[in-house]
Amino acid sequence: MLISKRRMIHALSYEVILLVIIAIALSFIFDVPLEVTGTLGIVMAVTSVFWNMIFNHFFEKFERKHQLERTVKIRILHAIGFEGGLMLVTIPMVAYAMNMSLWQAIVLDFGLTMCILVYTFIFQWCYDTIEKRLGYTPRHS
Repeated sequence: MLISKRRMIHALSYEVILLVIIAIALSFIFDVPLEVTGTLGIVMAVTSVFWNMIFNHFFEKFERKHQLERTVKIRILHAIGFEGGLMLVTIPMVAYAMNMSLWQAIVLDFGLTMCILVYTFIFQWCYDTIEKRLGYTPRHS
């Protein structure tokens, strides 16, 4: 199996929980209907998945062509390129859906990114704890 059941559960639970948190938080903070923030979250998540596939395809071609080693510097450039490219697409979405200026959308997107970093850490820690209690031991290949 290309993707294990465990990985699918992990990815789906991560995305669904994040989507619910963001949709509710944005709706509450900006007094925007939950349908708007929920739809925005779904569209942004789908966009992120497609951008991930496209960006990584071309990044890996670039990597092979230039025989780059995956150093910390390359990973930082990869992360900046990925997030920067994603922001070029999602900031106008945020501005439109939330009825705000591009500058406000940039600030909001940056704030969301910082919150998602914290969420990711907490989610991973909780997920690891749950797996440990269930007796799962990760195998490293």
